[in-house]
Amino acid sequence: MKKIKMGMVGVLVSGLLTACGPNEVKPIEEMKEKSAAVENETIEFSPQAKEWIAEMLAEFNRPPEESFDELGNEDVGFVYDTKADNLYRSMYKYIHAENESYDEDFANLRLLAAGIRHDQLNRIAHIEDPGKEMTNLEHLKDWKSVPESTEKAFEYMKQLLNDIDVAINKDGKGTTFGVSHLMDGDNVNKLESFISHGE
Repeated sequence: MKKIKMGMVGVLVSGLLTACGPNEVKPIEEMKEKSAAVENETIEFSPQAKEWIAEMLAEFNRPPEESFDELGNEDVGFVYDTKADNLYRSMYKYIHAENESYDEDFANLRLLAAGIRHDQLNRIAHIEDPGKEMTNLEHLKDWKSVPESTEKAFEYMKQLLNDIDVAINKDGKGTTFGVSHLMDGDNVNKLESFISHGE
């Protein structure tokens, strides 16, 4: 079952990276106060994984303007893409698909990150050498504008990181957005509908 599930995540990520149409998005609901224990108390995260989640949350909560100097440009979409790509690449060092009861949240993080990367590729697809232009900022002025789907996906990543952090670093007590399976969130279906259909 685990192999099938991971295979489906791979298929969905591949689909997001190759799809062409822009996503229409709706505004997200206000966050709510939720204090609840994580249902599956047998889940164990390594200290390194807990620290990584806290660090990712802090990084995603930083205003994009704080990254302009270090990235050498003032393109918010490039900041979002860089952060999402960093999370995607570093996740495998700390989070392993050994426990299906929590892998859904991390699969959703991977899919959201892949969606942001797909949007960034679409922004530069009209350039002669788009692969090179992802890091070569010489043609930044030629990039298309940041799509709303990127903004929404990045916001959902922040919300999901927050909820996972509450679940594993704060004993399930704290302010959540209801988008995590770990916290049995009320808005998980909305997040996954956005991932699947851009709604």
